[in-house]
Amino acid sequence: MKKIIIFARIICIFLVIVSTRSICSNKGVIYLISSSSAYNENIINKIKNVLEKQDFDVSTKYLNQQISDFGYVNTDKERAKILIQALTDNNVKYLWFIRGGSGAINIFPDLFNNIKNIKNSQEKIIIGFSDVTAIHYFLNTYIGWKSIHGIVAAYNKDLYSNKDQEKINMNNGFQEVVTAIKKGVSYNGLLPMNSQAHSSISGILGGGNLTLIQSFFSTKYEKYLPCQILLLEDTGVTYKQLDRILNQIFQKNKKNFKLQGIIFGQFYSLSGRDEERLMFKTVIKEFARKITIPVYYYPYFGHGKTNNPLILRQKTLIKCHMNNEFCQLTQAGI
Repeated sequence: MKKIIIFARIICIFLVIVSTRSICSNKGVIYLISSSSAYNENIINKIKNVLEKQDFDVSTKYLNQQISDFGYVNTDKERAKILIQALTDNNVKYLWFIRGGSGAINIFPDLFNNIKNIKNSQEKIIIGFSDVTAIHYFLNTYIGWKSIHGIVAAYNKDLYSNKDQEKINMNNGFQEVVTAIKKGVSYNGLLPMNSQAHSSISGILGGGNLTLIQSFFSTKYEKYLPCQILLLEDTGVTYKQLDRILNQIFQKNKKNFKLQGIIFGQFYSLSGRDEERLMFKTVIKEFARKITIPVYYYPYFGHGKTNNPLILRQKTLIKCHMNNEFCQLTQAGI
């Protein structure tokens, strides 16, 4: 009997410690997930170790990689099934994507067909960028959930051992995203690219990777947030290709593409030289000159060395002062 009592006390102490850790950290469990290109499975334990050292609990329940013929983490059907299971799991609060790549657009119809089930589930916060834009787009516009445009779990400063070598998102880590979720963000350095942008604006932030956003143009899935400020970034796009796409957006704006503003992130390569950065900036400036929507340039999110977290479907204020060259973006936390 005495042994049973001692054992019971040990269990109670253990539960109190676990509970206290969870309450004190107030972070919850991070569920790792991937719905796009295949990832290096050897990196998963490193991701877990890094997050656990930062006082997170980590689950790999929704990782199931069986690489498809196209190099995706699984077949379209299986990737959709796993993601829908995660989005409808009421024990899940945070879904952090391992990586982007390609393939998420293929599972959009399955997500669309499960709108009701997902809407009836507890709201989740997904975190990621690049190909994850397709998932952001669905959750922001069709479900009404907020999400984080920010680093993926496999590529960030917390995972890199060689700090001197230039790598994607090398200036951002997990804690910055957590702080953004809790406290919001405030960034100076938005460069107004036309006269309309010098006036302060407010709206709801949405968007992400330009290639993914363009994929929805003229489809039944094309939809925008009310009073949307459109976020755009991309990689591997030449300045001539960007110019062509922006001309398409300019023509759309004449019809029903009504926005509060557009913020352009990084489009030049990771180690882009001055002339490359200037060409992309010039293309954006020429587009801004023609359009009546406020346009801003902020190359500190996207596929570059810096990918500052931004909260999608969140009210966003951009303030510009007459005596300042740059504007300031602010968002409250979730």
